Amino acid sequence: MKTLYEHEPSQRFNPLNDFLVRKEPWYSSSEKARTLKIEDFGTPEEVRKMAKPIRYVKSRSEAENALENIISSNGTVKRSAIELKSKSGISAFLRRSSIGKLVSGIQEKGTPKEALWQAAANIDKLFVNSIEPWRFELNPDKNNDGLKDRRILYAPMEYAERILPVKLTVKEFLDQTVNAKIYSIEAINFDLN
Repeated sequence: MKTLYEHEPSQRFNPLNDFLVRKEPWYSSSEKARTLKIEDFGTPEEVRKMAKPIRYVKSRSEAENALENIISSNGTVKRSAIELKSKSGISAFLRRSSIGKLVSGIQEKGTPKEALWQAAANIDKLFVNSIEPWRFELNPDKNNDGLKDRRILYAPMEYAERILPVKLTVKEFLDQTVNAKIYSIEAINFDLN
């Protein structure tokens, strides 16, 4: 089995050669997550540490409250958004207006909603630890007006004594005055090993 960094260079995102990178089909992002390995994120010890949730939730409302607190930093100041940065340098805003979408996302068959809520409640930690191993085409069936790209990042998350890849989608806009925003989150039912 090849690890992520042994794939052909055309299959990995290189920000310096963006125009040369072959983009993966838009519908393959969840399937590509199944090829990720622990080594793609770091050593097993590092990954166990980064995958450990800092918040545990059991319901949608607890996940919503966690997201509200993340956006408001410590829950005392009402803000509409907070900027998060991934270790690969991608910056995106987590907006209060996105909370409903984040906690009600569609999960693949076999993945419990509780995994989605857990991911949403830990989105700040997941985003910081995320990587962008591939670039994907835009889905032609969705409204792409004003959209430059949908960037797909992946992060490890411990859930039910497993380490799952979590897929984070960021919308990047053509208008450079509009900040990129975290659009969706999905826990993939696959053990990183």
